Amino acid sequence: MSELIFILLAASLANNLVTDHLLGASPMLAAAQRLDVAFDMAKAVIGITTAVALITWLLDNLLITPLNLENYRLLILVMTVAGVSQVLRTMPGRYCPRLFDRDGRFYPLLLLNCMLLGVMLLGAQQDTGPLGALAYGAGAGLGYSLVLLGFTAINLRLEVTDLPAPVKGLPLQVITLGLISLSFTAII
Repeated sequence: MSELIFILLAASLANNLVTDHLLGASPMLAAAQRLDVAFDMAKAVIGITTAVALITWLLDNLLITPLNLENYRLLILVMTVAGVSQVLRTMPGRYCPRLFDRDGRFYPLLLLNCMLLGVMLLGAQQDTGPLGALAYGAGAGLGYSLVLLGFTAINLRLEVTDLPAPVKGLPLQVITLGLISLSFTAII
């Protein structure tokens, strides 16, 4: 049990996907405009990364390794990201309607495919069993959510701050993301 908690904490804090691996940073910049959308996206990301980590463990241990398909791992996982994206796109419709655009596309899945592939590849390298894979997926989603919600709160606060025009907007967001990254790596 303590190993699962360690995996969860390590994936969310020390090995954070955004701050350590720079996966999913641009979707976070896009989603950090409203707090309610950020909360919905955080819930969706935690669920999606947990499901993807378990699916990856199952694929790796029941298909790729027994059939000696290690050379095709990346292709299989990319196809799995596409399949999982299509399946999970329909689920959160009634729970998180703010995350859909006019055409019915689910923003987290459109924007986070690189992060999902990162969860799959990093999760496939670990040999922790199915519960460890679930803990890693939940930790990865939780870590992304922590950074997303913190960044959104900082971003909303900075919007009402009087700053020079060249710094406002994307430059300030990148600087803020860098400072959050430093705080997660405990360099400050």
